Amino acid sequence: MHENKKEFIRDLETALILYSRVDIKGLEYFQTEYDEYLIIKFTTGWEKKVNITGDSCIAVMHDLYRALV
Repeated sequence: MHENKKEFIRDLETALILYSRVDIKGLEYFQTEYDEYLIIKFTTGWEKKVNITGDSCIAVMHDLYRALV
């Protein structure tokens, strides 16, 4: 099964904005030639970049969680 990380992150963004206690403005999927990143954008203007290269969608959620705690 092929996992579409970009679409998954878009759906996850909606859930986090609606239900999270963290002030998240948005999530962005970013890909370079060799790596994949999840950019967490906060309402304060601060951004955090998380390397998600090789992650499954479940692993993306795990890495996102670790970045938020």
